[in-house]
Order: sequence, then C-alpha cells, then structure tokens
Amino acid sequence: MKNKTLFKIVSISLIGNVILTLIKLITGMVGSSQSLIADGINSMADILVSVLMLIVLKVSTKGPDRRHPYGHEKFEGILYLLLSVIIMFTAGFIFYHGMNTLIDVLKDPTHIETPEEYTIIIAGIAIIIKIILFMINSYFAKKYYSASLKADANNHLFDILSTSISFISIIIAQYGMIHFEPIASMVISLLIFYIGFKMIKEAISFLVDESADEKTLEKIRKIILDCQGVLSVDDLKVRKHMNHYYVDVEIGVSSSLTLNEAHLISESVHDEVEKKMDVLHCMVHVNPIS
Repeated sequence: MKNKTLFKIVSISLIGNVILTLIKLITGMVGSSQSLIADGINSMADILVSVLMLIVLKVSTKGPDRRHPYGHEKFEGILYLLLSVIIMFTAGFIFYHGMNTLIDVLKDPTHIETPEEYTIIIAGIAIIIKIILFMINSYFAKKYYSASLKADANNHLFDILSTSISFISIIIAQYGMIHFEPIASMVISLLIFYIGFKMIKEAISFLVDESADEKTLEKIRKIILDCQGVLSVDDLKVRKHMNHYYVDVEIGVSSSLTLNEAHLISESVHDEVEKKMDVLHCMVHVNPIS
C-alpha cells in the first residue's frame, strides 16, 4: 500500500512538471518573458528529478535481503544527494543565462521586449499547481517518512518562490522596468542554489550514519531508564537511517539477577524503544552491577 502510494505521488509530480514545463517555456517564448523561460528551465530539471525518483523508489522500497540485511532505504539518500546536485547545476545555468541577458539589456534596452500581459495569468496558474503538488508531497513525506518525497516537497516549495518572483517581475515589467526580468531570474537561481546546498548537507547526514540530535538521545535515554530493572545506561549510540534510527545501548542491571531475568529486562528495553520512537532496531547489551 505504501509503495503504491509513493509511486502515485511521484507520478502526479511528473505529470504536473511536464505540463508546467511546456506551459512556462511556450508562454515565456511567445510572451517575451525571460523570467518565465528561466522558470521553465527549472521545471525541465524537475522532470528529470521525478523520473529519477520513480527509478530509485523501485529499489529503495524493497525489503531486506541477503546482500542488504538492513533494507534498501539508503538508496533514497543517494537519490537525495543526486537531486541536490541537479538543483544546484540548474541554479548555476539560470544565473548565467540571467546575467548575460542583463548585460545585453544594459547595453541595449531594446534587446528584450516587454512581456505580454497574459504571461501574468500563466505564472499565477503555475503557482497554484505547485502549491497543490507541494501540499501533496509534504503530507505523504511526513506520513511515510520518505526522504525522496521530502526532497521533492522542498523542490516544489522553492518552485513556488521562484515562480512568484517571476510573477512579480512580469507585473513590474509592464511599467517599463524591463531590466527587472533578468534580475528576477538571477534571484530565482540563488534561491534554488540555496535549497540545493541545504539538501546536500542533509543528504550527507543520511549516508554517513550521523548521530541523532541531543533531544532525541535524551528522549531515548529516558525511555530506557524508565524500564523496570534498568539501573543505568552505560553507553548509548543512535545513528540515523534516513528518517529512522538504529539504537545500540548498554544497560546496567543487578548482578544478582538470573540470566533469564536480565534477558527479560533487555527485551523490555528493546520493545519500549522501538514502540515509542522511529527506531528500526534496538540492540541491547547487558552489564552486571554489584
């Protein structure tokens, strides 16, 4: 059920991105809107993103096997990193195009025509579509703890911002400030670059087994200490596994307990941690305390 839903959401994004790319590029070219063309190029990259997501989700949603006993979820982390790089390259291309256009406009103000008024309507429709796609992806990313959908939701969010800038720049251009169009496309590229940089940092944290934050560590420590029979937490390691965690903990129990009694306490810790936190597996080691 989860896998089918994820594929449906990504497919919806793909269809939406194809439609938006065609609308933006055609309208931008016919309606003489440089910022809408830049936004259309960004949407072209979104198509590639959606196709890659469909491919990687096919692998990452597989269960554990002999060669991958911890499952295939980290393939989503690789996708997350790849999407970040694509987003940053797209930003660089848009910035370069906008800068060259601005130089041409400063040399010759007639180099760019004033955008047609109907391009404002197209930009407004594009914003509405992107808001819908962002809300869908964001909701299911939280529901299914999907890093891929979270990345796509972030991408849709910055598409909303970039198209909004394009929308404003077209309106301003109607009043003769035509040079604002290439400047707007450069601002769009900087926003896209920023989100790409943030995503790269997060993608790396997914792939290098980064530790959980202090708040999460303390929460897990409290759950363990609240288990009956646990006298101390001697060591606690919590590593990220995409949007979940793996826990390795050493607990102290009374040395007077039998092996079976100590085992039952460790089972209690294991069950409580996995039940109350987003933990895929909790490994418990028992230390005797005199």
